[in-house]
Amino acid sequence: MRLPDRRSNFSLYLIVFLFLSTTLIGTTAAETIISISPREQAIEENESFTINIYIEPDTPISGVQFDFIFNSSLVNVNNIQEKKALSQTGATTIFNAGSIDNSKGTVTGVYSLILGKNTATEPGTLSAINLVSNGLPGVCKLQLSNVIVSNSSGKAVPVTIVNGSVNVGDAESTGRSDNSSGTSTGERSGGGGGIDNGENYENIKLKEVSRVYVSKETVVSYRFKASENPVSYINYTALKNAGFITTTIEVLENTSGLVSGKPGGIVYKNLNIWVGKNGYSTEENIGNPVIGFRVNKTWLEENRIQVSTVKLNRYHLNAWNPLPTVKTGEDSEYIFFESEAPGFSPFVITGQSSQFAYGPENRLPDLKEKLGTEPVVKETSEANLSSEKEKETVRSEDGQESRTSQAPGSGISGTGILFLAALTSFKRNRK
Repeated sequence: MRLPDRRSNFSLYLIVFLFLSTTLIGTTAAETIISISPREQAIEENESFTINIYIEPDTPISGVQFDFIFNSSLVNVNNIQEKKALSQTGATTIFNAGSIDNSKGTVTGVYSLILGKNTATEPGTLSAINLVSNGLPGVCKLQLSNVIVSNSSGKAVPVTIVNGSVNVGDAESTGRSDNSSGTSTGERSGGGGGIDNGENYENIKLKEVSRVYVSKETVVSYRFKASENPVSYINYTALKNAGFITTTIEVLENTSGLVSGKPGGIVYKNLNIWVGKNGYSTEENIGNPVIGFRVNKTWLEENRIQVSTVKLNRYHLNAWNPLPTVKTGEDSEYIFFESEAPGFSPFVITGQSSQFAYGPENRLPDLKEKLGTEPVVKETSEANLSSEKEKETVRSEDGQESRTSQAPGSGISGTGILFLAALTSFKRNRK
């Protein structure tokens, strides 16, 4: 009788082992998928459109929470409506449409949860978000953040997030696109839309955008009018033809999350300023860049700040650099200044406290008088700023998937903790 070939037995064992390994690994690695649908779409300027938040559960689920982030200079949110992903089996649900803030480009605290013993296991649309274009062309990224999906015990389960985008009008011909580093804090010198550079949106008090057509050897001037924005204008000489270039100013509640510390002195305003796409604001493309800003006289008086100490400080190469600053005028409410800026990044307006309060006897003449002698730090590229500060986020680049295991803990927001606590309470009461 012929004995079995040892090599054949080994091959058979290897095939069985690989089959079982693949099956087990596939089962353990599976995650619930929550995505923006359609993933990409094109609309006309001033057109309204709808996106769906679609969920594919890998395990029975009882609740979902998320935030939604968008480029507010390109689109605004009209409303959010609940769909039937969690009520497919006739379950009763509680739905909260969240808080819409079109000035910041956020919708926070959207959630839906099942009451009673039911769970959802089949794919479906969780909610529909209706938006409208603001009339400017561009590619707008649509992103989900702070996503928590809970099981029947009220515990968070692993999720995979798939973000999307919308092409508004003829974005390619204008050169305007939302190159938000969004999900990876990459393009911090700004994008074509100058949007979402990695700053925590909760720290952004106001975002103001200006868009100008840039021709070679012309003086480009961006003007800003928002009352809470201390920057009045940004000017520079264009050294190359560039088409439409967008400048974005973010007025911040506190110190920028993109820096490692605060500058010296008393802070008047924290800012992020982004001009053009990544790598645009360099010495090869722009010449003689200046930033015009204003400081409230009441703030000067209350903090005993002398006008001669007011500085615009720029964060570059892991340090705050005071920029040469001149007073250009004043009115009944503000003192106006201008600073030379070798590049664009986080900024802070500061002043030094003095034993002499600001007043008529301490005012400087209404002339362009240089108040700072600190050297200007030169740069050749804005691309290195992305290495200065990494920020954790669940957002992803256009059309790319971002994996995150959203377990409850210190990383979950207050809304998420309340959401999971409420869900656990409902589950406990049903028993």
